[in-house]
Amino acid sequence: NKDTRYQPLSLGIISALTPADWKVKIIDENFRQFKYYEADFVGFTAFSSTVTRAYDLAKIYRDKGIPTVIGGIHASMCPDEASRYVDSVVIGEAETIWPKVIQDFENKTLQKIYKGSLSDLIQSPQPRRELFHPGYIFASVQTTRGCPMNCDFCSVTAFNGSHYRYRPIDEVIAEMAEIPQRNLFILDDNIVGNNSKAQARAIELFKAMIDRGIKKEWIGQASLNVADNEDVLKYAAKSGCRMLFLGIESEREDQLEGANKKLNVKMGVDSYDEVFRKMHKHGIAVIAGFIFGWE
Repeated sequence: NKDTRYQPLSLGIISALTPADWKVKIIDENFRQFKYYEADFVGFTAFSSTVTRAYDLAKIYRDKGIPTVIGGIHASMCPDEASRYVDSVVIGEAETIWPKVIQDFENKTLQKIYKGSLSDLIQSPQPRRELFHPGYIFASVQTTRGCPMNCDFCSVTAFNGSHYRYRPIDEVIAEMAEIPQRNLFILDDNIVGNNSKAQARAIELFKAMIDRGIKKEWIGQASLNVADNEDVLKYAAKSGCRMLFLGIESEREDQLEGANKKLNVKMGVDSYDEVFRKMHKHGIAVIAGFIFGWE
């Protein structure tokens, strides 16, 4: 659905990390079919659902002797598999390791595996949004990374770490102010976190959006505790929040316990209706995520 596509933020960030004397092009099959372009170095990112397509495209370039690299969640979890299809694999977040990858490429010493570490997100590079296809209705922005909840089915803790890392709010607001799209997808895996400190930070962010006059409508992701403090919902709505994805997963507590979905177990399945009611009262719609096929 073209109306719900959102910008591939990781590629915009990696483009910003690439030296200014490099010419960078993002080939995005969300909008156009792949066409071969001459290149010196080709990078891919992929979910498991798209990784076979990435491998097919990598072969086109490798057959011509052009070095390839892949990162993202699938390659980070399955680096041995990915190594069979590309020249280099980047495991983890790119910010701390991409300059080294570029340096090694230029020195013709490209390694098979690179491992990025978790950065502090202060002065994060601004994504090169001019490289994104102009057809995106939703712009992507991220204000936090990481999650301590460690639900069994989720990749976030494994990839982004078990602690919330916060971008400085003034940097987030400055980035939002430069985004031309009216619609935002805030990519944080849980915009309100799992404690009062995280909730206070979310309120501070929403108030900053209001005070700066960020006239955007936005969607995001949260957990059931989003309704614990109605100030969170009040200021989220005032800042432009129209819809939040909530991980409901199941209506059965034994299934939630089996998936280590501790927050939902703690709050109880009887809390679902009340959480939805509070969100609707503030004009925020719910996308409820469910998992089918439990053991």
